[in-house]
Amino acid sequence: MKFSTETIQKMEQLMVADFAQQIEREEIKVGEMEQALRSSLQEIGRSSYGEMLSLMDQHHHEVEADCSCGLQGKRVLRREAQVLSVFGWSTYRRSYYQCKCGHRWCALDKEQGLRAGQATEVMSSLLGIAGITVSFEEARRQIKQYLEVEVCANTIRLETQRIGEKQAVREQTWIAQSQDISYLQERERHPKGPQRMYGSIDGAFVPLEEDWKEAKTVSWYQVDHRYGHEGLHAQEIAYYTDLEPAETFGELLWGTGVYHQADRADELIFVCDGATWIWKQVTLYFPHAVQIVDWYHASQYLHAVADVLPLPQLEKANWLTEMKYLLWEGQIEDILKECRSYVQQLGSPVERLISYYTNNLTRMRYADFRAKDYFIGSGTVESACKQIVTMRLKRSGARWTHSGASLTAKARTAWLSRSWHDVTFLPLAA
Repeated sequence: MKFSTETIQKMEQLMVADFAQQIEREEIKVGEMEQALRSSLQEIGRSSYGEMLSLMDQHHHEVEADCSCGLQGKRVLRREAQVLSVFGWSTYRRSYYQCKCGHRWCALDKEQGLRAGQATEVMSSLLGIAGITVSFEEARRQIKQYLEVEVCANTIRLETQRIGEKQAVREQTWIAQSQDISYLQERERHPKGPQRMYGSIDGAFVPLEEDWKEAKTVSWYQVDHRYGHEGLHAQEIAYYTDLEPAETFGELLWGTGVYHQADRADELIFVCDGATWIWKQVTLYFPHAVQIVDWYHASQYLHAVADVLPLPQLEKANWLTEMKYLLWEGQIEDILKECRSYVQQLGSPVERLISYYTNNLTRMRYADFRAKDYFIGSGTVESACKQIVTMRLKRSGARWTHSGASLTAKARTAWLSRSWHDVTFLPLAA
């Protein structure tokens, strides 16, 4: 809907005329004028919103309304209620109906998704954005400053996690579809998926009330050249996270992969660190995918060995440069041969490198991967872990319930994946 230009002009004329009278009587500062105008428009919005809801109820709802049982319910009364809109608490009147079956309902609330005593969908979205960005208490202070609406921290928490529930519903729908043979067969009738698709997986630990729990995250993306920049860049990135065990997370990995058509891509490449649980899930659900160990993780093992080499600093630096060149060229066997000569002398750092490189030998053929123009860095998912876990869930003093951490993380992934509007306005069963 849109208000007419005439209506807006009348409001403008009335407020300017009022201001003209006041400026004749007193000295008014620009900031004072701006704040007064803002507060007045908010008051108009708050009262008008309630009256418009009441008018909507009166216009659409007759003496009788359809009940879910198939009978007709009769209007028994009209009662006032409040909702938290972007203007503050708005009061409206709505009709209640009662059926012979015993069911009683408010038709306006049911049809429009209103929740008496709670936030509207638009306000819920704004509260959620604040709640996924800073602590709920800090969000309360920011909302008061931005909107001049007093909301308690618990309300922001509930609305944020309600959005997380909606994201969880989407994910469960995709998981169910990915396990439905008829659905998968139907997809085969449609055009193929993307030519080249990437997936990256990583984890970061979240402080829960009883312990620390790993939040596992997968990012799906494609890469291309960005105008004005050299090299390839990740694009169309979507993030999904969960605090469940690896086996359960595997279902989310598969479900979101099917949703993004990763299983139907001409080429599917996973770039991850060397964690065993990651590659186990990748191999289980996407056995034909190209597997690449993130270059930066692999090179850190060389740094650890170089730090303890019994050599002068310059020789250490030269050794590290030479080994990183071999790694860049995918000559892992040569690195292993060199490092094995130091096992007896240096112990743990060398042993860890040998174990890591041996277990991931085929995932570290970087010269071959670069020749095919593959990404060899997992920066997208590492960035996701920082943005989801470090920046929000690991704030100073934070201690979460399992559910609270999971739902807040899911809400944040919706924002980072640019699917916020699709999620926040998704109906959620009572």
